Amino acid sequence: MPDSFTFSSLHSSYNSGSQTPSNCIKELHPSINAHDGTFVSIVGLEDLLSRCRELEAVHAADRPPLWGIPFAVKDNIDVAGFKTTAACKEFAYEPEDSAPAVQALLNAGAVFVGKTNMDQFAAGLVGTRTPFGTAPNAFDARFIPGGSSSGSGAAVGASLVSFALGTDTAGSGRIPAGFNGCVGLKATVGRVSTTGVVPACASLDCLTCFATNVRDAATVIQIMQEAGNLEDPNWRVPDQHTMDQQYMGGGFTFAIPNAAFLDFSGPGGSALEAKYKEMFQEAINSLKSQGGQQVDINFSPFATTAKLLYESAFVAERYSGIRAFLDKDKAEAPSDAEVAHDPRLERVIGAILSGAVKYSATDVYDGNVKLKQLKARARSEMAKVDLILVPTALHHYTVREIEAEEKTNDTVTWTRNAKLGRFTNFVNLLDMCAVSVPSAVYRHPQIGEDIMGQLRLSEESAERRDYLEQTGNPQPVLPFGVTMIAVAWRDDWLCEIASRFHEASGLGCGPTGHGVGLHQGKFANGHATVGPEE
Repeated sequence: MPDSFTFSSLHSSYNSGSQTPSNCIKELHPSINAHDGTFVSIVGLEDLLSRCRELEAVHAADRPPLWGIPFAVKDNIDVAGFKTTAACKEFAYEPEDSAPAVQALLNAGAVFVGKTNMDQFAAGLVGTRTPFGTAPNAFDARFIPGGSSSGSGAAVGASLVSFALGTDTAGSGRIPAGFNGCVGLKATVGRVSTTGVVPACASLDCLTCFATNVRDAATVIQIMQEAGNLEDPNWRVPDQHTMDQQYMGGGFTFAIPNAAFLDFSGPGGSALEAKYKEMFQEAINSLKSQGGQQVDINFSPFATTAKLLYESAFVAERYSGIRAFLDKDKAEAPSDAEVAHDPRLERVIGAILSGAVKYSATDVYDGNVKLKQLKARARSEMAKVDLILVPTALHHYTVREIEAEEKTNDTVTWTRNAKLGRFTNFVNLLDMCAVSVPSAVYRHPQIGEDIMGQLRLSEESAERRDYLEQTGNPQPVLPFGVTMIAVAWRDDWLCEIASRFHEASGLGCGPTGHGVGLHQGKFANGHATVGPEE
């Protein structure tokens, strides 16, 4: 295998003759396990080798841009010949055609290896809301992979593929990137057609890319964009004037959320909270060294917008997307109680979707008016800066912590999932683009001591401490990511800044790119074979 899974590294090994697509797939296939929670279905080895032989017959001068590059697809995106389940077995269907964006990648020479796991109906940022088992986090299987594109982020972080497609309505193309140490690019809404994608919120959904670096992700997005056309209702004509504006170096302005919104507290304890603050400050300093000038803005309109997605009539669009499935064989629309207890749904998904039933058409229009007002306020703040820098996530939870709240408690709540969405939920509602990149790597501090060495232990922190001690490595090594956000159609400009930031971090992709033991997330006890010392 090449030293890394970047497109340039793979193509260099192909061009030199030291590697071929067939040999690459033969070496990869044993690790692409359909039963470990990362993949829902995989392409058989013989079919993959047949695809590789087809590509290898192409003359070197005629090779398309993604020639021989292995990739995976989230299981709410259609690939001809493979079931689309959206992580709901009863919903499954087999499409005749691939989504146009997927077909564009195949035409560009990419090698499709399988469909990846996800939070059911793309409703979640945790990766545990699935009947197929939780995809193991690439660094430590005890911690969540993030969602809803859990399998895609985990597959790239674990070096099982060079890139993977996800979707993003409220952060699903960014949170898994942050938790698996890879890049997650969410382009402007509508830049890539979502035809052939099971809708979460059809007006907000985006096809996204997880990759080892920003430039590879941008290449994938560009190829998928070209599959759109004027007759496609799920594609927008790009604002070419804005798109053509490239970052060529020099100064730019950025903002961060006000201190009140940067709440890093959680089960990891006060020392981890302090570590998160330290790493985010390091990211700020790095962006300044790149030419960024920090400017203060009022973050309130962004934070208020984020709450609309699940706490207002906008949740009704989630119901609308799968209404035919939910209402099938029913004489009348189901009640909120019937939706909440629908046996086909994950428990927390039923609770979320049941909330849509109470809203009226008037509520939807009221929500649109409120959003319009918030857009104006956010637009006023964005006029002061070129981009916003945020932590990709405020806290990294364990699988056990999420399941305790969403699966085993008498009352279903999702407060931890909501906290993960603080800096992601508003982006599509406000028609913005974003890219998450690795920023730092850290060893989980000893729980129970703050930075002054004083004992300070909450009940949830005590539970985490005991759990980590009982299951192996009590101080696992994990990644920390940041996200850069800009207004619509500044995708390429933003990607250049994000790419330079990522390169300056010195971090690669996944555990190996962060100096951590290969695939440590595959071990149930979470032991790291190698890890940087604090």
